[in-house]
Amino acid sequence: MWSGSKALNVDPAGNYIHYGVREFGMTAITNGIALHGGFLPYSATFLMFVEYARNAVRMAALMKLRNVFVYTHDSIGLGEDGPTHQPVEQLASLRVTPNMSTWRPCDQVESAVAWQYGIERNDG
Repeated sequence: MWSGSKALNVDPAGNYIHYGVREFGMTAITNGIALHGGFLPYSATFLMFVEYARNAVRMAALMKLRNVFVYTHDSIGLGEDGPTHQPVEQLASLRVTPNMSTWRPCDQVESAVAWQYGIERNDG
């Protein structure tokens, strides 16, 4: 974590929630934060683990919630974690989800554009 950051379970004035290995719970909670309003929640995990969060991701898209989902380690060349961590069909399935905009930036310029789009988008 960055200097000075604190988890909410450690300090109520903290600035992030540590979910552990709970992709569905993490995504469902960000949906709740988005529904409450006042924040643009974002969450992050390995792309392969979107499978655990699938229902909550789909519900966010159907409800057109303003969430930013960051999925890392999006290659079959991931390395030592092996085939259980190598996404194959996950990116394609996200791209065909109604009301969901999926970006896979290749460099820092595309990453900046994707973040700007995610922050400015108001329809899901």
